[in-house]
Amino acid sequence: MPSFARTLTEIPPSPLTTVEQLLRSHGHDSPVALHQGKTVFPPCAAPRTWERAEFGIAAHEHAPPAGVPALRRRLADAATARRGTAVDVEQVLVTGGATHALSVILHAILRPGDDVLLLSPQWLFAAGLVRTAGGVPREVPVFLELSGDPDFDAVAVVEDAIGPRTRAVYFNSPNNPTGHRLSEDVIAGLAGLAERHDLWLIADNAYENYDFSSDGFVDPATVGRAAAYTFSLHSCSKTYAMPGARVGHLISPPGCAEVLTKWSLHSLYAVSTAAQFAAFEALRTPPEELAARRALAADAWRLTDEALEIPHTRADGGLYTFLDLRALGDGGEFVRRCAEEGVGLAPGQVFGEHCGGWARICYTAAPPPAVLDAVHRINKITTGGQR
Repeated sequence: MPSFARTLTEIPPSPLTTVEQLLRSHGHDSPVALHQGKTVFPPCAAPRTWERAEFGIAAHEHAPPAGVPALRRRLADAATARRGTAVDVEQVLVTGGATHALSVILHAILRPGDDVLLLSPQWLFAAGLVRTAGGVPREVPVFLELSGDPDFDAVAVVEDAIGPRTRAVYFNSPNNPTGHRLSEDVIAGLAGLAERHDLWLIADNAYENYDFSSDGFVDPATVGRAAAYTFSLHSCSKTYAMPGARVGHLISPPGCAEVLTKWSLHSLYAVSTAAQFAAFEALRTPPEELAARRALAADAWRLTDEALEIPHTRADGGLYTFLDLRALGDGGEFVRRCAEEGVGLAPGQVFGEHCGGWARICYTAAPPPAVLDAVHRINKITTGGQR
């Protein structure tokens, strides 16, 4: 039998699938699946009659590789309003979710053997996407350090990690899995080192609508001159609660559109026309509705924070907190024990090689009463069943 590509054999299957198998193996009728990164909010795209005159394309027609022009224009207008500077429609590429957007970027910018610095803990599929693009992921631990010490010099640590093959720096803020939000000063520092070392910044903005801070979300492309070398990833899955549509978009620096569209064309051709129409409609969502969802997520965080009896990271945003299991021994064993009790947690090691003693909990993946019940089960396990 012919062999598979080495890069694929090095990449493990989805750890979330493994957790789901654990839950099923223990026969729970209604497990609390807090390992999944989702919300219980209904999708923002309400059913509506297809308006071909407005959308410019019929449901049965395939979309252009870069995306339906009407959707790209609406996304460009939204980015212009958010950034305060003009974003040209040619900078917008509609993608099959943020996952596809990151894959497109990495294939476009990496040469075989190039390094990508991943500010860690990082989104669980980031390292695998770097490898499939021929690159080498280099984890740079910063988020746990920043969440414990606001004076930690993350920028200096990242700069020390830059080597001769470093091509880009990837980060997501608010962070999955820790919930930590990078300050504008840290983002400015990252932008400065990227400019000094001629690097790309890849800003994963999947949780832009879930920044709980008083200052609100900071778009990294708006800091200093970062727009000239920052790729910005955005996801309808989180902002508009429509993960099944698999729609995201990428805003690239000026002059990158042609090569990015080529990579997208040869990996997907185009995102489903129906999914793009759903995104087009979701962009009509009033700001007040998005703010209400953010408030609900913040409430879910406070409920979880107050109920948890195990050390965990403070969430400044996003949908997660990271449980510190180091005093309890093997984090993977703790995840298995939680599965036996009908609670799904995401094992920490999939978010970073240094995170084996941690586990992620998504506090918006179930209604608040179910989350609270799951937290009580977790607490019971941490105390050895003594309540």
